[in-house]
Amino acid sequence: MPQTELASASRVAFLEQLSASIAEINQPICAVVLGAEAAQRLLFAQPIDTEAVRRLLACIVKDGIRTGDLVNRTGALIKESAATEGNAWRSTQ
Repeated sequence: MPQTELASASRVAFLEQLSASIAEINQPICAVVLGAEAAQRLLFAQPIDTEAVRRLLACIVKDGIRTGDLVNRTGALIKESAATEGNAWRSTQ
């Protein structure tokens, strides 16, 4: 397979991985928003169920940490791809 075809296949594979990573990041972000909305509703209820609010807040923290991990992994993927792409470009020169 010629070098240009390898480079093109590499770019396509990278874009597929990046697209999957972005979709994966969306899930915990949605969970954070839904959890926060539920916590708001609980805070307006009478009497306030503080234990339920605590549980929701713990889930929000967990989902926030998960989102950060996914963003860090996606950033590493981009950096790795940029380094590989740069090496592939230099080898065709």
